[in-house]
Amino acid sequence: MHAEDKFVYKRRLAFVVCEAEGALLRMRQLWVWMLLMALAFVTDRCHCCLQEERSGLLGIKAWFGHAGAGSYWLQGWDKEDLNCCDWDWVWCDSTTNRVIQLDISAVNYYAREDLYLNASLFLPFKELEFLNLSGNRLAGGLKNQGSLLSILFN
Repeated sequence: MHAEDKFVYKRRLAFVVCEAEGALLRMRQLWVWMLLMALAFVTDRCHCCLQEERSGLLGIKAWFGHAGAGSYWLQGWDKEDLNCCDWDWVWCDSTTNRVIQLDISAVNYYAREDLYLNASLFLPFKELEFLNLSGNRLAGGLKNQGSLLSILFN
């Protein structure tokens, strides 16, 4: 082999090696990208409210239902839906996924009887900052549950 041929051969070999290394790098980048996308999808699917708080919301719905209040307003609160942060009248903190606001006003608006509030229904909500129960014809019972209400609003 002549010196010129050796030089051309080495250049072609170097070019092929660089192409292979480039392809391998692109393949690695593709795998990293696919892994990040998969993790983002899985992470996004897991942004659900806490089980304790979801159970608490379902307990509130059941309490209004047993009390004869119209469950129409809370029919979107479904035990099959794991993300109660997407439910009507429920707002969650975007970082902790804890319920921070509940606006369940006028659920009992058209009922014929007043409701006696069971404040312990709200104990699962450790970061609740806003609670609207207006228009529910709530009566009595609050005097006996002062300690529970102080926990709720502290």
